[in-house]
Amino acid sequence: MKLGKTLLLLLVILLAGCENGNKNGSETQQAKAISNPPTETTHSSASWPFARMIKFQDRIYVGVEEKVESVEGKLGEVKHHLTEERFEEPDESSNYYKEGTALYQITGVPIESGIAVETGPGHYVKAVPVEEILGGSRSK
Repeated sequence: MKLGKTLLLLLVILLAGCENGNKNGSETQQAKAISNPPTETTHSSASWPFARMIKFQDRIYVGVEEKVESVEGKLGEVKHHLTEERFEEPDESSNYYKEGTALYQITGVPIESGIAVETGPGHYVKAVPVEEILGGSRSK
């Protein structure tokens, strides 16, 4: 009977020691995670207010699926492809369209009302001012 009590006491001590070891190990890992935050960043369109934003001539446009049949002259192109949201985006930038994507004036439509984005040779979609999406008007 004395041997049984001794074994039981030894088992309790071993289990208690294992629990403390895991606790200290996880605390050490937590301390490392806090003192050394991960250096990699993740990029997600969820952080952007709109998935297809373009800043052009100090206006924010949002690309929509509406096809554009007729364009006039080339206005410019996307010069900055943004992968992270910034406080102030540079002009001629987009969080969706790649650098070099051409921007055109839509035939008969003022630039303030929308622009065309070339998605492929001879294929264009419309980008509308963000105010149109939000349902307001821009005062400048």
